[in-house]
Amino acid sequence: MPSQFFGLNIAYTGLLASNAAMNTTSNNIANVQTEGYSRQQVTQQASNALRVFQTYGCAGAGVETLAIERIRDEFYDGRFWDNNAQLGEYDMKQYYMQQLETYFDDDGKSTGFKTIFDQLMITGMQALLKDPNSATAKSQFVGYAGALTEYFNGMAGNLEKVQKDINQEIKLKVDQINSLAGEIASLNKQINTIELAGTKANELRDRRTLLIDELSKIVDVEVKETPIIDANNENRETGANRYMVKIAGGQMLVDGSDYNGLECVARTSYEKVNQTDIDGLYEVYWADGQKFNLYNASMGGDLAGLIQMRDGNNGENFTGQVTATGTTTTADGKTHDTVTVKVTKAYLQDLNKCNLSDQGGIIDLGNQEFYYDSWEYTCEYDANGNATYTYTFTLSDSEKNPRGITNDRVGKKAEIGTDLSYQGIPYYMNQMNEWIRTFSQKFNDILTSG
Repeated sequence: MPSQFFGLNIAYTGLLASNAAMNTTSNNIANVQTEGYSRQQVTQQASNALRVFQTYGCAGAGVETLAIERIRDEFYDGRFWDNNAQLGEYDMKQYYMQQLETYFDDDGKSTGFKTIFDQLMITGMQALLKDPNSATAKSQFVGYAGALTEYFNGMAGNLEKVQKDINQEIKLKVDQINSLAGEIASLNKQINTIELAGTKANELRDRRTLLIDELSKIVDVEVKETPIIDANNENRETGANRYMVKIAGGQMLVDGSDYNGLECVARTSYEKVNQTDIDGLYEVYWADGQKFNLYNASMGGDLAGLIQMRDGNNGENFTGQVTATGTTTTADGKTHDTVTVKVTKAYLQDLNKCNLSDQGGIIDLGNQEFYYDSWEYTCEYDANGNATYTYTFTLSDSEKNPRGITNDRVGKKAEIGTDLSYQGIPYYMNQMNEWIRTFSQKFNDILTSG
């Protein structure tokens, strides 16, 4: 028969369990306003019963408090992170698109496009038609034309400023990613140190999850946690876990206590993608020198919205097929490789729509990148009157292109920039340039025709 003190011990275990539950409840109430805090609960079970060799079999031995654990559903964490990335992306787009709306706004009273264009083509033109010899009418018409020119120059300056602001914000977001990644890696090490002893690092886990919440607003995240197995005894639970964070469509950012840093590198003047791009747009690289894929279709968050605003071309990047390679001698007497690319897209067959850099750039030929210095456009007709449109690129010297171009590039796909279906700054700049080129050409044709 068990001792009378056995009953007191059972009561003692109940008091311990109740005390743990009360303390946990107090902690929950105290942290009700704490950002990122997860409500905790006590996990308990009946203690192992004692065999007393009586007819009733075993005697209960009280209760055991196993752990204090967070009440948190990882499934809903994942759904929140996915939606938070979408929120970040569209917040960025909305913010900068509202700026563009302000620039393009025309209330009919200020200096919007319609107001200025109507002054030129209605007010000024009508006055000139009534009295072509009037010096006043001519002067007024020239003034309206000057106002239209100033409008487009001012608009181009505003769009360049927005692109510059977006570019700087991309760098800030990259710096934030680095800061969050470093802290997450540090927390991973602390959590494993504590949980190797058999206890749950609830508060540290809350802090880590809060950091992932912040990270998911900047860029899409994918989190995976797997237990670390004892290599000498696979059945032993070490208590430690390998916590991995991937971003931008599966690129590894944090792996346990290690993380991959990111850095921004400004493009040089001869690395521009679009003619209208400002100098110094950032490319992003991993710390080991590998290029970070900014244009991954799976990427979300603030970073995705910023990239699409900065580089969005409505899907109208340069693309074609290599038809020939060769050489040419430039004005400085040097021999350079050339590559001829046939294009079939309508927007590449009209130079008024062209947005290729006039300062050189990078062309991808069958997944091999080459620097080019200049390009020429050619339109030729066969005997049946069918047109063939080609661009011939003069490649840079061996200093920029250590690997020369070879004939195996013929038939490969040629591409400059990335196909981004969003209508960002390059799209609006190109639309504006196309209108100006077309209008000027038609205006001059009428003028020279007498």
